[in-house]
Amino acid sequence: MGRVAYGDESVRRSGVSESVYFLGTYIADEDQSDLADALSVYVRQGGKLHWRDHTPRTKRAVCETISEHNAKYLVVAASPIPEGKGEERARQQALHCLSVMLEGDFGVDSLILERRQQTQDEKDKRTIALAQRNKVLTSGFRLTHRFGHEDKHLWVPDQVIGALGDHWAGSDAGDNWSMIADRVWVERIDPRR
Repeated sequence: MGRVAYGDESVRRSGVSESVYFLGTYIADEDQSDLADALSVYVRQGGKLHWRDHTPRTKRAVCETISEHNAKYLVVAASPIPEGKGEERARQQALHCLSVMLEGDFGVDSLILERRQQTQDEKDKRTIALAQRNKVLTSGFRLTHRFGHEDKHLWVPDQVIGALGDHWAGSDAGDNWSMIADRVWVERIDPRR
């Protein structure tokens, strides 16, 4: 198996001038200890790690832990989210951009996203299949979905996009984003196009 990226999503509507759909990934460094294991110490009841559930002190500790690992991250920020069914449209455009960049710029050939509803996951698969038919992605690129409680690697991008969302919303009181910003490639797209 080649290089793997783990992805999660977040939508930010408050505190930002225009609503934004974040689709972010954690690309593990195979030569270093696992960041997901290191972050496991911050799991509270419920068995998953969610940025929105953290205290300010925990957010800072999480970002310090992330900064100590040599992983890379790619976040696609789709904004503004179109009215109506715009959130799903933003996701599919973000997924297309993210997948092409993961394969072309990071050498990733497998993307694992947190599972949503089956119909939504099927839309993701159709987006990847279309990109492959159009020769934008190779036929070897794979997309799978897993529940967050099944794979703790999916917790990592939640932390990164949570810190980015707080930063964009002006609610990053601990300046957490500055600890990890140099490791994160943020690609902005307009999903209305």
